[in-house]
Amino acid sequence: MPPKNGEPVWIRGVKGDAEPFQPATIVNVQQGGARLTVARQDGTQQAFDANNADVFPANPSGSSAPDHCALLHLNEPSVLENSKTRYLQDGIYTYTGKILIAINPFQGLPIYSEAEMTKYVDKDVGAKGRDPHVYAIGEASYKFVKRQKQPSAIVMSGESGAGKTETTKHLMRYLAWRSETISPSKKSEGKLTTLADAILSTNPLLEAFGNAKTVRNNNSSRFGKMMRLHFEPTGGVAGAFIKTYLLEKSRTVAITDPERNYHIYYQVLKGAPAAGACLEGTPATQFRMINQSKCVDLVGVDDKVAFEQTCEAMKVLCIPEEDKTQLVTLLCALLRLGNVEFEDDDNDKATFKNNADIEAAEKLLGCGNLSVNLTSKRMSRGGGGKRNSVYTIDYNKSQADMGRDAVVKAIYTSIFDWVVDKVNAFVSGNEKAQALPYVGLLDIFGFENFKFNSFEQLCINFANEKLQQFFLLQVFKTEEELHVQEGVAWKEVEYQDNAPCIELLEKPPNGILRQLDSECKTPNASEATFCAQINKVHAKGGFLAPTRLQRMRDEEGFIVRHYAGDVVYHTASYITKATKHLEVDWLNKNNDTLQEDWLSQLSNSSIALLAGLFKPAYEAASKAKKTSSFSSVGKRFVNDLNSLLGELKTCQAYFIRCIKPNMAQKARTFEAKMVLDQLRCSGVVEAVRVMQEAYPTRIPYEAIHGRYAPLMGEEIMNETGDNPAAFCEAIAIACEVSNRDYALGLTKLFLKAGCGGFLEELSSMDPTVVVPLLVEKIAQSKRKKGAADLIANKAIGWWRRKKYKEQRDAAALTQQAVRTMKARREYAKWSRERQARLKKEAEERARKEAEERARREAEEQIRKQQQAELAKLKAEEAKKKQKEQEAQMAAAIEKAKKEAEERVAREMAEAVRKVEEAAAENAQRNIEKQMLDMSRPDFEDTTNEDLRTAMAASVVPPPTRVSTRRRSSSTGMHDAATEQLKALAVPESTPEDEPPPAKVEDHTDLPSMAKAKSTHVVKEETFEVVIERDLPGGTLGVAVDLWDGEVTVGAITTGGPADREGTLVQGDIIRAVEGVICATIEEVTQMVIRGSKSLRLSICRRPVTTVLESEIKMKMPTGEWEPFAFRLLSNRNIEFEKLCPPVYSGEIHARLAQSLNLLEDRGERVLEIVTAHKSFQIKCNLHAEVNMWQLRLQEVIMLQEKVANVAHGWLLKEESGADTNIGIGTQFKHFWFVLFSNGILMYFSGPDRAVLGQALGFVPVEHCTESSQPNMHTILIRCSFASWLLATKNKESMLQWAASLKCAQPSQQTTKQVVDSVLAQGWLDLPKDDEYEGEKWVRHWFILKTSVLNMFTEEQKTSGKLDEPIVALSAADMTSATRAQGVDFYKWGIILETTDGTPLRMRAVGQQEMRQLLSTLNVNCIPTKVVEEAEPAFEKSTVVLKSGWLFKKSEKRAGIAHAGKAWQRRWFVLEVISSPGPEEGTLVKTANLTYHHSPKETKDGVQIPLQEAMGVKGGLGKTRGTEHRVTLNTPKREWELGHGEEATSKEWADLLQQWIGLPKMERVQVEEQDGDAKVVKAQWMEVRVDVYKPDEISDEELSRSNTIQKSISSFSRTFTLSGRKKKKEDEDKPSTVEPEPSMADDNEDDDEDDEAAFTWVYVTLMSDHTLRQYENESMTTERGRLHLGYLVQAAPLDEPIDTYEHAFRVRPESSTADSWVCCPDSSQDSLDWISVLKA
Repeated sequence: MPPKNGEPVWIRGVKGDAEPFQPATIVNVQQGGARLTVARQDGTQQAFDANNADVFPANPSGSSAPDHCALLHLNEPSVLENSKTRYLQDGIYTYTGKILIAINPFQGLPIYSEAEMTKYVDKDVGAKGRDPHVYAIGEASYKFVKRQKQPSAIVMSGESGAGKTETTKHLMRYLAWRSETISPSKKSEGKLTTLADAILSTNPLLEAFGNAKTVRNNNSSRFGKMMRLHFEPTGGVAGAFIKTYLLEKSRTVAITDPERNYHIYYQVLKGAPAAGACLEGTPATQFRMINQSKCVDLVGVDDKVAFEQTCEAMKVLCIPEEDKTQLVTLLCALLRLGNVEFEDDDNDKATFKNNADIEAAEKLLGCGNLSVNLTSKRMSRGGGGKRNSVYTIDYNKSQADMGRDAVVKAIYTSIFDWVVDKVNAFVSGNEKAQALPYVGLLDIFGFENFKFNSFEQLCINFANEKLQQFFLLQVFKTEEELHVQEGVAWKEVEYQDNAPCIELLEKPPNGILRQLDSECKTPNASEATFCAQINKVHAKGGFLAPTRLQRMRDEEGFIVRHYAGDVVYHTASYITKATKHLEVDWLNKNNDTLQEDWLSQLSNSSIALLAGLFKPAYEAASKAKKTSSFSSVGKRFVNDLNSLLGELKTCQAYFIRCIKPNMAQKARTFEAKMVLDQLRCSGVVEAVRVMQEAYPTRIPYEAIHGRYAPLMGEEIMNETGDNPAAFCEAIAIACEVSNRDYALGLTKLFLKAGCGGFLEELSSMDPTVVVPLLVEKIAQSKRKKGAADLIANKAIGWWRRKKYKEQRDAAALTQQAVRTMKARREYAKWSRERQARLKKEAEERARKEAEERARREAEEQIRKQQQAELAKLKAEEAKKKQKEQEAQMAAAIEKAKKEAEERVAREMAEAVRKVEEAAAENAQRNIEKQMLDMSRPDFEDTTNEDLRTAMAASVVPPPTRVSTRRRSSSTGMHDAATEQLKALAVPESTPEDEPPPAKVEDHTDLPSMAKAKSTHVVKEETFEVVIERDLPGGTLGVAVDLWDGEVTVGAITTGGPADREGTLVQGDIIRAVEGVICATIEEVTQMVIRGSKSLRLSICRRPVTTVLESEIKMKMPTGEWEPFAFRLLSNRNIEFEKLCPPVYSGEIHARLAQSLNLLEDRGERVLEIVTAHKSFQIKCNLHAEVNMWQLRLQEVIMLQEKVANVAHGWLLKEESGADTNIGIGTQFKHFWFVLFSNGILMYFSGPDRAVLGQALGFVPVEHCTESSQPNMHTILIRCSFASWLLATKNKESMLQWAASLKCAQPSQQTTKQVVDSVLAQGWLDLPKDDEYEGEKWVRHWFILKTSVLNMFTEEQKTSGKLDEPIVALSAADMTSATRAQGVDFYKWGIILETTDGTPLRMRAVGQQEMRQLLSTLNVNCIPTKVVEEAEPAFEKSTVVLKSGWLFKKSEKRAGIAHAGKAWQRRWFVLEVISSPGPEEGTLVKTANLTYHHSPKETKDGVQIPLQEAMGVKGGLGKTRGTEHRVTLNTPKREWELGHGEEATSKEWADLLQQWIGLPKMERVQVEEQDGDAKVVKAQWMEVRVDVYKPDEISDEELSRSNTIQKSISSFSRTFTLSGRKKKKEDEDKPSTVEPEPSMADDNEDDDEDDEAAFTWVYVTLMSDHTLRQYENESMTTERGRLHLGYLVQAAPLDEPIDTYEHAFRVRPESSTADSWVCCPDSSQDSLDWISVLKA
């Protein structure tokens, strides 16, 4: 319904206001609701275009609803106002369907008592009489577990300080209380009470060790947890289990003001008696771990009381007193250890400033001599049966500080894990409890965005991204899939999918967390190189913002566009420089490895608790073959998080979205903008729309039927039968559920939100009351079903009768064909007999014919002479006849021209006469009207009687009017004032050509015209408009058209007189000018020229109607075809609406079209609409719709061209006939044809409908051919897309039409005057770099024209100086306009891409403005991408044919023996490079043979010139390991290679023989390069190649060769272990570290292979039994290949590598081949790969 005056609405607030929306009232409605004027509360008024601005209907004042879905008007301001109203009334909970919105009250409310809990027992979410509450969600999850015996999960989400932790507490209390009410017997025994109390007591204990005060929250959880409460089948709690995620370890050693460290430190300092003795009375402000912040005490929190609660929780969990005392001692030890300070001595070696703190720490930790591990570390080399060496590296001050902090974090993390283990050990219940269904309470850390963000914030925000994706999948995608599968209507809702952001963070190989792991394994890597690499790799991604926005370098951090906002992540050096506090770098934060020396020292502590914490880790490290130097924190967190999400997907999920109402943490303070941002980012607004449009409550039919059928009785069951769907529908109808509130799926009953409570009420109702009601309702349903069956039977009967008739006709046709075939066979038999008889007779006559042959030859010769003479005579006669016909044609044309000129003269004279008569008649009618007005009794002017008398006396009897009708006319027509069409060479149709009136067909009912026919509106609006022109006789700024026989306003010039007046709109009909009725454009033009400066127009305005409507597909600037709804309106505008997200609508001015082209796109017909600025391409499912759009748009184009009518008349046109049993034939029909001077031929149903807008078809005349037959004369007209066959019975008429068609030339393609009109204008926000605030958004005024987008500052707009825009972006430079991602998605952001790749980021004022601008840019401005059919391009690719170890013989120089070893072991690589050839369809393949020192050093190698090689030959040698030789002969040198295996040497020789010489040129084959091999399995994973190594060759064995002269030792190498340069005074001192032999280096390299050699690749298993590595998923560049054979071995590693616990080894069939160690993301993936490889 259109809006009405006085209705309340919401409008966008002014930028800078605290409220994002303002209430207003509609005071004026114009143009049927398209334009609104509203009044604000301050009295100011503002007009809005409802289609281009956000004006939201408001709910009645003071109204609120417990469920957002129940609101009368559903929009952002209504949801926000409803939340605010309820919040200020202490209604902190609100439903959105099954989702609970919880707003933090920041105060205690009396709504959490046991009496309140009782209200929600056995009640559904949204039950009548029950306010929204967290207890309702707890009850729903509890009932699901109890009834379905399957797990459920309650997911709490929200930013830090939104109340997730408190919500979790209330849920735990309710579930514990609920379980106690179910099992009163166990409660009396005390078992259940103890377990429930223990579960509840976990909160203060875990909060003490895991919560801390942050900037946003006084009790922020610095870890994530998933608590599973397992329930017995009876409903009693059986046990619990807590899983924690990512404790923020850095908080233990570093905090910022005004935050605090973990609560337990302050509790121990205030409340632990043993702390005083341990800390010797040192105040809290003296500890470095405390005094980094000025905040020590929390308002309203007593740390001493809190410590007592923590001790009480330990007591409930049965933690011994001895463990409590040791726990306090360890916490005091950490405080003392954190106070240890270092300084550098003269040798840059760390020393202690004060020994008191280190001695106290050693005493409290029970570990002696901590100073050694704090100031140095011990390194070792070798191992594995080889010589091992140990050396020590001293720390400097910064390294010692980092080492101290690492130990503190490790100890505290172990204490926290110990506390969690103690909790789980007590509350876990019996052994069977963990297998029971559970309710999971997920309290994960909220989204964080601080001033400085590091690794912890990245992991936290990554977890929130994953949970947001899970929410979207559950609420949107899962809902859509379920509705579609069940056949229930679904309306698509637009929302932001954050999957690309998650891929940016975790997708291998270049995801941020993956890249961090790679950097941790890379030598000499740093967090600066890590950040630089991230910004380089993901620079073009949409979710990584450029660092210049925050005035940072790429090496100082990176910016991620999260769904909740942009977060800047800084490096440790950046944070340290800004805060003056030491920060641990990203690489060390991601490495969770503690040195073995520390493990040994801590595991041998005299404190039993501390020793027990580290002893398992030390024992595991001692037993391991080697200790890993890297353990990825990020990888473990990603795996844990993916495991959590996998667990959540198996549960029935319930969502609680926690909202933080203000930053000050004050009660009853509601910051609307802050809440709105959270509602948008959390998807609540979209969820409200989904819940209102969809059916969120789904109940299986069997569940309802099985539960309630026994209550109904036999009578009802006999009525409904055994059909569960009918039974459920009958119950829904009986319980007065509206048809709009439920839908029947295939297997489920779908209900609107809040409409499922009747099922529960039904079970409690009296059966005596229910049965009669159900009987009546079900009987009604049965009658409807019977009627439906009757209709269906009738329809089936009709269909069967139709089918029978078709079969009968087909049988008759078959019988006819059989009879015909039989007759033909009989005729053929008779013909054969006759031929035989004639042949016999011919043979008998042969003799006689031989005698007469001579005579016949003579006669034949005479006959030929006669035929030649006759042909000559006929040719002369034909030539003479042709000349006569040409003369007749010329005479006919001349006669037609002469008659046409005479007719034009007569008609012009007649037209002038009629115009004069019409003018006189109009003047007479005006006088009569004035006399009637003055004669009315209510006429006030009674003084001018003389004038009235004079006017009465001057009345002249009007002349007799001739009944005329309007005819079509266009700009520039020669007969603009006439009422008949002018024919140049065609006389009026003869009587036999013109059809009789009784046979004239009404073609308005044709299918092709059904959509084109305008809707006639009886009611129309007539008014007068006075336009003030710039000067008398000047222009009105209006373009007029003659459309449908009436003069209409086609366009209004921006800034012209008509536009300034503001009343006229496109499509208005001009009836009169200055009181004179005008029927043609010429009449209007003459009156405008003669008129004064103020011109009065009589206007008729009809409602805009739809002329043509279709669902089409339009080609977008990106090249994609997207669905639209197109409507051609009566005002010649094309209105469109996009049918898929992002949804928007707009208009295309059809008058701007210059030409139409019909194209082909993959067999589909495409209509191209060409304008001066761009072209539009549309296509429909049916060709008839494309033809209709082409016709109507061609009519609009012809309004703009100066065309004249050339010929008109009745003709017969060949049309498709009716569909008969024989087939579809053709028939000729009469139509009225009009030929225009631009070569367009149109036909109409009759002369009375021959106006533009009523044509039935058109064709541009490109070729015509005439032909004559005795009774019909035809003309065949052809064009590029159609051909017409026209006919007439009059030959003269045919000749004249042919002459006219040949004279009419198609109009040349002329360029129209380009009108650079304004398409849109308004306010936009653009980003600006600020020196202090970083990126800020500044308001700008924009003007979008057809060719350019101009931007102006707010000052320019205010001053009116809009001559020089600050931004001028040409439409030709635009490539795409899309909706922004990240937080800009909810700020109505738009990304405008340019041709140079630079994105222009903008934010619209509101959603409607964003959609309007998006549609205008994509449809009207950005040119469509032209896809050219380019020749297939071949990318340059490299394939490694073979690689491996070979021995290479050193080169002998003249007079010099071999330097060093004669045979050197090198890594050889043979690769083939494929590149496009010089000819089309060719490839050039070039082979390169390169050798390197090792597989890891493949950058700089030595290349052997295979192109110069003249041959390859094999041979034998004596040296061990080189017995089988391969020799390459080149002009400059002979290359001799050797290997110990004959097969390997022969394989190398065969490959080299194949690839020596000139490059190979090949033709490109259709099939793939690798034959028919297909991908069997593929996945991203980390892979290490273990190269096959033969037995080592000692120097003694090499020296035995006669070809080797060993002059020096092959192992002569020195190196320095210190990282600092030696000073000159140190050079003479003996080194404290003995130089290790070169074998140590080799061993060290071997040790590093376990981790450093792993690289991220895309691994594919092909059908040809090869395993391949590719650089990316496009599989264009191959990095390696493994030929598996049939006896492949695949198994997990015997000794798993740390952080590669999922790795498995693949060994091919060949014993000399390399093996691959592959490590996917999970153990399940490893098992899947192993099973596939072995299959």
